Amino acid sequence: MKSNEVRGQFLEYFKKQGHEVLPSSSLIPENDPTLLFANAGMNQFKNLFLGLEHKPFKRAATSQKCVRAGGKHNDLENVGFTARHHTFFEMLGNFSFGDYFKKDAIHFAWELLTKVYGIPKEKLYVTVFQTDDEAADIWHQQEGVPKERIFRLGEKDNFWRMGDTGPCGPCTEIFYDHGPRAGRETDPFKGILAGEDRFVEIWNLVFMQFYEKSPGVMDPLPKPSVDTGSGLERLTAALQGKLNNYDTDLFWPMVVRTAELAKKESLLKVIEQIDKEGVHAQISPSIREEVAALRVVADHIRSGSFLIADGALPSNEGRGYVLRRILRRSIRYFQKLSGGDSFLPQVSEILIREMSGQYPELNARKDVVLSTLKDEQDRFMQTLGTGTSILNESLAKLKSQNQKQVPGDLVFKLYDTYGFPADLTRLMAEEQGFSVDEKQFDKEMEAAKEKAKASWKGKGISSNEAHLVALAQKAKDQSSATNFTGYKTTDDLAEVLLLSDGEKEVSSLRAGQTGFAILKSTPFYAEGGGQAGDQGLLIADGTEVQVVDCTKQLDIHLHQLSLQKGEIKVGQKLKATVHSKDRRNTAANHSATHLLHSALRKVLGTHVTQAGQMVDPQRIRFDFTHNKPLTNSELEQIESLINEEIAKAVPVTANIMKHKEALAAGAMALFGEKYGDEVRVLKMGDFSTELCGGTHVQNTAEIRIFKIVSESGVSAGVRRIEAITGDLAVQYLFKNLTENQRARHQAGLGENWVTYLESTKDMSQWIEEKKTEIKNLEREMKKAQGGQINLDALVQSSHLFKSKAGDAKFVFADLKVEDRDVLAQATDQLKDKVRTGVVVVLGQGSSTHPLIVAVSKDLNPEVSAGNLLKELAAVMGGKGGGRPDFAQGAIPDRSKSQEALKKAKELLNIQ
Repeated sequence: MKSNEVRGQFLEYFKKQGHEVLPSSSLIPENDPTLLFANAGMNQFKNLFLGLEHKPFKRAATSQKCVRAGGKHNDLENVGFTARHHTFFEMLGNFSFGDYFKKDAIHFAWELLTKVYGIPKEKLYVTVFQTDDEAADIWHQQEGVPKERIFRLGEKDNFWRMGDTGPCGPCTEIFYDHGPRAGRETDPFKGILAGEDRFVEIWNLVFMQFYEKSPGVMDPLPKPSVDTGSGLERLTAALQGKLNNYDTDLFWPMVVRTAELAKKESLLKVIEQIDKEGVHAQISPSIREEVAALRVVADHIRSGSFLIADGALPSNEGRGYVLRRILRRSIRYFQKLSGGDSFLPQVSEILIREMSGQYPELNARKDVVLSTLKDEQDRFMQTLGTGTSILNESLAKLKSQNQKQVPGDLVFKLYDTYGFPADLTRLMAEEQGFSVDEKQFDKEMEAAKEKAKASWKGKGISSNEAHLVALAQKAKDQSSATNFTGYKTTDDLAEVLLLSDGEKEVSSLRAGQTGFAILKSTPFYAEGGGQAGDQGLLIADGTEVQVVDCTKQLDIHLHQLSLQKGEIKVGQKLKATVHSKDRRNTAANHSATHLLHSALRKVLGTHVTQAGQMVDPQRIRFDFTHNKPLTNSELEQIESLINEEIAKAVPVTANIMKHKEALAAGAMALFGEKYGDEVRVLKMGDFSTELCGGTHVQNTAEIRIFKIVSESGVSAGVRRIEAITGDLAVQYLFKNLTENQRARHQAGLGENWVTYLESTKDMSQWIEEKKTEIKNLEREMKKAQGGQINLDALVQSSHLFKSKAGDAKFVFADLKVEDRDVLAQATDQLKDKVRTGVVVVLGQGSSTHPLIVAVSKDLNPEVSAGNLLKELAAVMGGKGGGRPDFAQGAIPDRSKSQEALKKAKELLNIQ
């Protein structure tokens, strides 16, 4: 049975049992700061289980994308070397939110496994929590599982908790027996306890029947729920008769493609042998290492491709760092197989071909996925040699000192400067018998994080997020979603529905306090889609409240308040007024981003998609997928296209449509945004059509003018444009024009406005020409200064001394020259003239003075330029260093030059 059939039959079965079949949520959790990535099927239902959110269904089923590669759920080191560890996996699950419980959950699982999939009952065993007699009885009496195939285990194995407090309960697990070929243990109970490869858990059914108020103190839940999870990879392996998940069709095509790209015929033959014989294949230990490397590559490209498709991008922090670690680890393992060319995109194409049917985002974002993978590989290959060289040199030095631990600051330097993930450094160190000072590395990382935090200041009011979610749910239960009137007006009469001081619900707030208000209707836009929340005032007789921000939870607008005067109460009606100028500027900027997005796709190509944006009254910050800097010509084309659309005074229309109809009509959906059944379609003539819930101008002419002020890289494959519109853009352009006119006049380029427009020579060209002239003059001056130095006279006044290389000369030149290039050239010329010897050149600067030492190589290591310079610089109060044959430094006290000369003679044994 193909993996697609396994997944499809699971979802179809539960659909027939009255479950709402839902798509997988993104790997990037929405509004859950506790999660790095989605790592379980229940993640998207967390608020449902906590009672903070309600849906029109009581049963659901999903195939959830999951990644475990960071934090406590970190399987990275085991991936590829065991049969069942992965960074990316799919979790099949069925869920009951206060609907069915143990009887139905157990029946559904048993019926699906034994009747739909046709797994023989004698291949299955179950475990239950040690005191869960109810579940044990259901398995035996309802489903007919013999008691000797039901095992009772303790809290560690069969009791689930969401956290220290919250929903919890016993669980029951189903194990599949792969048979004696998979392990030696014949006793299933012992095999399950030992985690033997023969007995593999294929389904876990969690019964949330308690609420833990504090450790060990539990109350029964009024509406118990069910959360189940069955790993698609494990289930598919059982149904395909494979002992190793990597031998199933979920991985095998990528494993084969990686072997082909490695161009190793012997490895390809082994792959064919494994495909035919499985675990019985006779493979040498060294080849097993290579097979493991193939599996690492297949797994890591799987997780990397899905993460990029869901919006993650490689970087040096957070989710981006985990992605970078995964990709660079795969590159490292492929390099151990072959020093071949680019392979990440080629293997990823196999994944996209095989899995885009279930996950269409892979195909929709194919260009972004492949270009990001290629860019990350190219970047890493550029630094791999340098980083590896630094690490190998350090390891050699440590070995010479009989040390076996790599300092944490070196690991951090490789990570911070060369993009080496710490686990990659650890892997390379371990290959040579070294460990890593983890504590010091963690300390360096923490210091870097604190430094980053110190440069950030937030404007948010202190609050308890869980409390605000609960408050929003209460408001939604009372009056559904907030009625947003801000598309039509910036002033409205609003009634206070609920109030909070940030920690708890209150009935009123007084002057001097801060908090949150939920209004029945509001003109205030809540932050979303990259648009900043509105600011403004709530006013009534004797009451003035500043709205410092507006955010959203569960479609409820949360107004952050700062009370300036009087008191605000639940049920009170106030005049809600948005700062109109800020709203107009924000609307202009937001509409401009739509024009920008379209212009980028027209100029650069349709691979460009929005990767993030921030729009507020002052500026536009727009991130987009593209793998190289934009040229001046491209930026000019983009600006020209946008300003043409502004000049056309195109009406901006907004219509509500069905989601599918909108997409069919050509509307562009922004990646990472969540859309309902009905969407708002924003259209600007034939130039731009996007799904958007933000506030916009009514006509493109209201934008007035668009100007790009910067273009830069954010991370591999992502560029950022910052731009301004309206009054600010006009001010910016006039300031630039005035400065340019003044500069042109001073440069003698002051034409009239007609010739100025026709002129082919701009200020930047004039500046470049002048810079070239200055460089040429400096070169001539240096040549003249060098020509004034009488090198022959200096050589004639040299001192002789004995060395192992024979007779040698010592030249001490005291020159009234400041330029180091001139002094260095003179030093080299003197060294060439003396052939075997030492040259010391002292220059003359303003506050400090250059000092250069050169030693002919035939005197190394007997005489070291670096060591000699340190000694002489110390005499004159300075410092410096360098190579054995050349060194330089700076000294403050030139008056001690004769003492330095005396020291040099002493060190060289010159009488």
